[in-house]
Amino acid sequence: MWSDPANELVEMLRNSVPYYLVVALPILIMISPMPVDAAAEFTVYRLQQYDIHGSPHGSRNSLVNVEARTLDASALGRRCVLARLTDLTPAHYHRLISQGASALLVLLPPELKSLSEEQRKLVHDVEAAMLETETSLAVYFTTETEEMTEIYESVRTAANTDSAGSAAAALAGSLSSSGYQVLVSGSQSKVTTDLSIANIQGKLSGHGVEEQLPTIVLVAHYDAFGAAPELSFGGDSNGSGVVVLLELARLLHRLYSSHRTRPRINVAFLLSAGGYINYQGSKRFLEDHLDATDSALLSETHFALCLDTLANGDTLHLHVSKKPKETSAGHNFFQALEEAGASLGRKVVMVHKKINLQEDTQAWEHEKFSMRRLPAFTLSRLPSHRTGERGSVLDTHNVVDVASLTANTQIVSQALLKHIYNASVEDLLDNGLAVKEENIRSWLELVSSQPRSPQLLSGKSNPFVGNLHHVLSRFTSEAKVTHIRADKRDPEWAFYDVTKAVMSAYSVKPAAFDFVLTLAIIAYLGVIYAFLQYFPLMYNLMVRLLAPQKSKIL
Repeated sequence: MWSDPANELVEMLRNSVPYYLVVALPILIMISPMPVDAAAEFTVYRLQQYDIHGSPHGSRNSLVNVEARTLDASALGRRCVLARLTDLTPAHYHRLISQGASALLVLLPPELKSLSEEQRKLVHDVEAAMLETETSLAVYFTTETEEMTEIYESVRTAANTDSAGSAAAALAGSLSSSGYQVLVSGSQSKVTTDLSIANIQGKLSGHGVEEQLPTIVLVAHYDAFGAAPELSFGGDSNGSGVVVLLELARLLHRLYSSHRTRPRINVAFLLSAGGYINYQGSKRFLEDHLDATDSALLSETHFALCLDTLANGDTLHLHVSKKPKETSAGHNFFQALEEAGASLGRKVVMVHKKINLQEDTQAWEHEKFSMRRLPAFTLSRLPSHRTGERGSVLDTHNVVDVASLTANTQIVSQALLKHIYNASVEDLLDNGLAVKEENIRSWLELVSSQPRSPQLLSGKSNPFVGNLHHVLSRFTSEAKVTHIRADKRDPEWAFYDVTKAVMSAYSVKPAAFDFVLTLAIIAYLGVIYAFLQYFPLMYNLMVRLLAPQKSKIL
């Protein structure tokens, strides 16, 4: 008789609370998305992706949709690793690749100028490691803001659970913390078709028959390079070279405008493109003037002076592939450089390096001219081409010492004028031809106000190229722009799109939380099933246990 009330209670529960509601409730909880914080969106800049002579370099992937971790996490496979620039080393970068990380987000300090020399060298090494070979790792850069700092600290706290002392501690820490899912959507990066780069050239014709006069060629590649195209401002390399060339054009224009001071020598100016893709601009310039039958500009060349990375430092290096003979124009110019440098308390030294014909790329721009048997050299503050200072995201306008750049420009101008006029230049400088710091600052602002990676300067109507052409046309004659495209059949260089993107970060619970939630739901369903299925038996058992106690009381 005791079983009848139990059966009646079970039947009442079955009729009033259908099974499908009991099952549907936990299923809805399980499949519904967990509440997340509002998405944090910020602009990120992608690592270079390019090909040079068929060899791929940089990141091959632009899409991200994985959970975030920091460098100190033990498991990095299929994760997006957040790392501060000053904490990252080449060893860390290779570790991410070997462990199968999906992406890397590098946090740049707000003030790059504040980095120490040791930190700057380490950053240069990391950039070189990123650009040397190709990788499937999606690499992005962004500036560390307060919001990014909060995200980084939250991710690092969550990552610390990976190294907990026990599995229980790790699970408890994981359940109590929130992670971040980072996302960069859109289409996968692809090669940019119909990409063009542009040479900007002009000249000042000497007194007499132009075709019968010797020529000096002044060259500076105007593009910049770094780990990320959108962060390649190139204040020193090679914004400083462009600044020196523009100031020389301004000074020489004044002298060539008057018949009394117009010398019997031509000066050609070349703002070359593709300096960091094996000096494609200089290659095209030489082809146009040496291989064409209608150009005599380079028929007699005193020398080609390439200007590269001339800000900062107190020593200038004249890089040559072949030492000039003592009676040559190149040797006379070197002596003039030494004298001008000594007058300003600076040293000028010659660095001899033979061209390695086994390599696909040249170390300095003058090597393109030397390979065509033209006397040429590169003037730079750097003693070697093997330095990370040539092409870095750290090379911004703020790191340029304008006073030092002004002094180096003065040295070049004095030596050049002495070579052209074969006389002392003090009188010329006293007549208003001295290099002024305000002019240098103005040119530097023009050149380094925007990123100048080659793929960002493509197109026939690029504003920056147009500005340079306008300036050069003010000071030279026959200024023109020549557009260069890679050979479609066998391209020497190629660039890919997606140079910047928007990354979203969502605060989410880790996978362990979902696992524990699933176990809890399964346990809940099991309890409900047992209650409905075995309630009569449990009810009878409880009645039997309680019945003797009731009889004794009575």
